Amino acid sequence: MMTNRLASVAGICLSLIFLTASAQQPKEPGPIAAQQPASTTSSLPVAEQLRKTVAFLTVTYRNGSTVGGVIGTCFFVSYLDPRLGENTGFLYLVTNRHVAQPGIDLGTPYDIQTASIRLNLATPTAQAQSVQESIQFGGRVQWHFPADNAVDLAVLPVGPDQKLFDFVSIPSNIIVTADRLKTGDVGVSDPIKFAGYFSNFPGHNRMEPIVREGVIAMVPQEDVETTLHKKGPIILADLHAFHGNSGSPVFVNIGGEHRRVFTPGENYLLLGVVSGYYPESAGFSVPAAAVLTGEVRDNSGITAIVPAYQLLDLLNSPELQADRDNLLPIVAKKK
Repeated sequence: MMTNRLASVAGICLSLIFLTASAQQPKEPGPIAAQQPASTTSSLPVAEQLRKTVAFLTVTYRNGSTVGGVIGTCFFVSYLDPRLGENTGFLYLVTNRHVAQPGIDLGTPYDIQTASIRLNLATPTAQAQSVQESIQFGGRVQWHFPADNAVDLAVLPVGPDQKLFDFVSIPSNIIVTADRLKTGDVGVSDPIKFAGYFSNFPGHNRMEPIVREGVIAMVPQEDVETTLHKKGPIILADLHAFHGNSGSPVFVNIGGEHRRVFTPGENYLLLGVVSGYYPESAGFSVPAAAVLTGEVRDNSGITAIVPAYQLLDLLNSPELQADRDNLLPIVAKKK
């Protein structure tokens, strides 16, 4: 049986001491120095670098006598902290709240049974190129949600072992701030891309994310109904998203359409997180429930995106900051 190789973190990047698949059970978890964000490989095509930022998240739940599940997209953000050293940070898994907590968009969250992440291996073999790893909840390893219940975001303090898995974490210093949106420095018609889960073919042996692109269509100055059916800020994009794309990171190209290098912080910034889309046949309401049911409606091609500055607000929350502060001395001692 494959042992769990996701690094469990208690507010910051703690790691389990993992054994190989044929070894004994893992030892007790202990804090280590926070991992540095994985860097991109500029020699790879842009699409391949984008695909490395995402993983597939599966959540199973019980709703009365009904047992079901949802599969969405997630990604990892490295919250940079100079106290840990240059370009070093705390890893967090990020997705939509309606993926992490199915049923919340319908008013009452379901009873969560299990959660797991599918990732590609850093050193694939003919027998195994990707694995599904369970998330072990407990202690500080719990979902965190924004104080504003209109914001469709969730973060979990867990991160993959960078020696075992092929992924790129997104540094927090490339998040598009609210000021950049207000000034128009990032705005309407800017080109955007995302990578995410494709239910028709997620890959059998290897995890295969899909890549799509479009443009920012509108940055509303007023609050709009979100996927949690409450008024809040969102970004609208001319970007075709569908079942399974919830939780996908959306990047905006600030270097111009002809600069094709995916270099976070230079050409691309994290604009936000795919949350839902507007169907043409249902009065243009955002159907987050489609993520759970697989319901198909005529897609207008307009996608709702949770602004990434709301993710930064959540990561900067007193609760998460207190966790990092409390465990910093332990991490420093282990370094």
